Amino acid sequence: MPEIKKILIIKHGSLGDICLSFEAFASVRKFYKKAKISILTEEKYFKLFLKSKYTNYLIIDNRSNIFESFSLLLKISKEKFDLIIDFQNSNRTSIYNLFFRFFSNAKICSSRPFAHYRYFIPMQGKERIINGLRNQLKLLGIAKKISLNYFWLKTKIKKTSNKKIALFIPGVSKNGKTKQWDPKKYAEVANFLEKLNYGIYLVGTKNDYASLLPIINSCKKVTNLMDKSPPEIIYSLALKSKIIFSNDTGPGHIASLAKKNFIWIINDNKISKANQPIGKHIYILKSKSINNISSQKVINFIKKNKLI
Repeated sequence: MPEIKKILIIKHGSLGDICLSFEAFASVRKFYKKAKISILTEEKYFKLFLKSKYTNYLIIDNRSNIFESFSLLLKISKEKFDLIIDFQNSNRTSIYNLFFRFFSNAKICSSRPFAHYRYFIPMQGKERIINGLRNQLKLLGIAKKISLNYFWLKTKIKKTSNKKIALFIPGVSKNGKTKQWDPKKYAEVANFLEKLNYGIYLVGTKNDYASLLPIINSCKKVTNLMDKSPPEIIYSLALKSKIIFSNDTGPGHIASLAKKNFIWIINDNKISKANQPIGKHIYILKSKSINNISSQKVINFIKKNKLI
């Protein structure tokens, strides 16, 4: 491959998907040290990517109608990218790949059709997203695993009065209700930890109010950061936490980056297997139906593994 001077990386998706791709972004940045890297992503992730330093430029793609998308792709083709890396690997980006094959000279790395360097993803559930992106990058000669730190996500937070903090992330997106563990069970675990002198901290948006309420009602003193917990706050609070509890949700993936004891409560299915974060600090409790997992099972698990 000739010298790579300009790279476009495509990444849309959920916050959790973005988190699971951070390692891949960092690998590209480290391998192509002199290249100018642009990221095509949704506007809501701009601040996050600006903090990351993985990119030189950001391009908005809110995945609107086909005419606006076509206009955007025409503008991008004029930028004369040498390499396009598709981390989204979706039906939509297969159309993007086809467009770029006709209207640019860029080499394309993707798991979708029309790529010059195509990675064939195994059946869903057979490979974690993180590993899939690693394997995709091997096609470009990027094979070395890198040691990541997320100092760029860290921010100052109010000094906590508790020496022991338990962070709870019970909310899910509107489309993720089937992935949610019963908030009342979260409350029972929170109540148990409060009796052991843990400070109970909650994060989420105003849409998570119903999910946070059982904990608020169950515990005597709760630090509620509802609608006050952007990614940098979640990560910084997770750094101070002794233990973290979460569903398969974006804020949970942010918290998992802190590498603290992380209890991930999930359905045992292909989607959850693919979405699993990686690390010795990740403890997974799963069942074919998340509703079958009792609060006592979670309490017994953290006792047995001496996580508190």
